Amino acid sequence: MRIEGLTVRYGGFTAVDDVTLEIPDGHAVGVVGESGSGKSSLARAVSGLVPYTGRIEGATRIQMVFQDPYASLDPRMTIGETVGEGIAKRRRATEVPRLLGLVQLPAELAGRYPRELSGGQRQRVAIARALGGDPALLIADEITGSLDVSVQGTVLNLVRGLRDELGLSMLFISHNLAVVRYVADTIAVMHRGRIVEHGPTEQVIGEPAHDYTRTLLAAVPRLRGRS
Repeated sequence: MRIEGLTVRYGGFTAVDDVTLEIPDGHAVGVVGESGSGKSSLARAVSGLVPYTGRIEGATRIQMVFQDPYASLDPRMTIGETVGEGIAKRRRATEVPRLLGLVQLPAELAGRYPRELSGGQRQRVAIARALGGDPALLIADEITGSLDVSVQGTVLNLVRGLRDELGLSMLFISHNLAVVRYVADTIAVMHRGRIVEHGPTEQVIGEPAHDYTRTLLAAVPRLRGRS
């Protein structure tokens, strides 16, 4: 997928300003920036959730996983109904257990409701639902942001494993450079709606070219100078 000259405006406010970015097949591109930098608006534009100007080429079968799974899952639907919502009825009996297995959840959870699951389990259900749409591009928008620190690592391991296993292309959004580094092949740094730096992950982390990137790195001391 290629994003070219993408701009998102809310009234007189420009949230995303003339962004160009390429997401190669099978690669994970991380977009990092502080709150208000425009990264979530970029994700929503690519997903077709907000209007934009510019061009998005090669955009087919896009699925998005949101930050708060409790808000994004219908509390009136069972886990099986949620995961199978976009799947043909004749295939649900086999696909729902398969998808739950992909995200390392037992098939027995299909009869439960979101309120009966932990935060980490709910986020796995949200990922399984997205995978049910057979996405060519998976957008993950701060998917560990609402989780306990003890759970974040397991979800990140799952996402990285799924990318390798399924050959997914990913747009991975986070304010945390350490999280993005763990998942992404390349990093785009957003600041005030623009991409101010973009390059291979280790290059951006090891030799940041922009002052704003250096500011983000300073907020995660254990990344500084690490090979």
